[in-house]
Amino acid sequence: MWNNISVVRKIKSILPLGLKLILIRILVVFQNITYNLFPKKIQGMDDNKRKIFVMLSTDYSNLGDHAMTYAHIKLLKEKFPESQIVEILVSDTLKYLKFMLSNVKGTDILTLKGGGNIGLEYFREELYRRILIKKFSKNKVVLFPQTIYFPNTLTGKAELRKTIRIFKEHNQCYTFVRDQISYELVKKDISNRVFLIPDVALSIDNLNNSLNREGITICLRSDKEGVYNKEQKNMVENTANKYFSKITVTDTVTDYSISIEQREEELNKIWSLFLSSKIIITDRLHGMIFAAITSTPCIVFETYNYKVTGQYNWLKHLNYIKLIKCEQTELESAINELNKLNVIPYDSTIYENLFNKLVEVIE
Repeated sequence: MWNNISVVRKIKSILPLGLKLILIRILVVFQNITYNLFPKKIQGMDDNKRKIFVMLSTDYSNLGDHAMTYAHIKLLKEKFPESQIVEILVSDTLKYLKFMLSNVKGTDILTLKGGGNIGLEYFREELYRRILIKKFSKNKVVLFPQTIYFPNTLTGKAELRKTIRIFKEHNQCYTFVRDQISYELVKKDISNRVFLIPDVALSIDNLNNSLNREGITICLRSDKEGVYNKEQKNMVENTANKYFSKITVTDTVTDYSISIEQREEELNKIWSLFLSSKIIITDRLHGMIFAAITSTPCIVFETYNYKVTGQYNWLKHLNYIKLIKCEQTELESAINELNKLNVIPYDSTIYENLFNKLVEVIE
């Protein structure tokens, strides 16, 4: 929630990592104490139905995360129509914790939103996840597809060990990861409870593709995970201008918050933009995934971690997704190739058996 305030984002970006982690720990402890004294009640719980909770749900401006939450809930509603699906926003995690501890039954299940937040970069979510796994030791806990990334530092290694220990000690905690490196990190400790499947947003299909396509859409990061400077971004835009007169610059992160009620409308906006573009240029994981599910030719730049490359391995069979270095000659070559390509439309059923493993674990 606080990340939607620009001044908070700026302050966080300049703090040393060690200090930032300490402040986040203090904030989470304060929230925990406050909401333990003044807990909130979840409205609309049906005592006659098994509950499947969607924890750490997206309440901020990242459309990639909203797409994962959308796909997560869609899958649960389709596969478990007899259960009540209860969505708890990430900022409400501790607010409802005391109520949940008193009211969640042994047959209820906690599912935790997937993404790339197991690690230090999104440490609030990391701490919330640890609390939920430890507190609900008698319930099945299912982590939807995640990337695990801890820096190769003393702090990073120590925090990774803590996370693995918490996963290991809960014998009904099932971890789904979305890339091979994440799988290798944890498989030796929880080998019978870790599974490798794609990002859940890749289960989305049947998007309207009747729009006329024109121009290039550029979708490059400008946040803490961005690695390309202004000069490189100018090169990308100038190169695109050589081939198309219409250039649209966008991002999968908005400058305003997105509520549950706005989620589907906002997702449809960006999907429509992709559906009306001839080519996408991106370094964002969900920029690539949105291009894939809209059958839009896409040039993907490598980034500093394995989030993008990990998901590209699930998509490299698609003839319209190209992973390249951010260099002008490679970019020009890729634009020329994709501009004359006959696209083979996206079909999510190729992953059906993998996503069915999620369903089997939840059942």
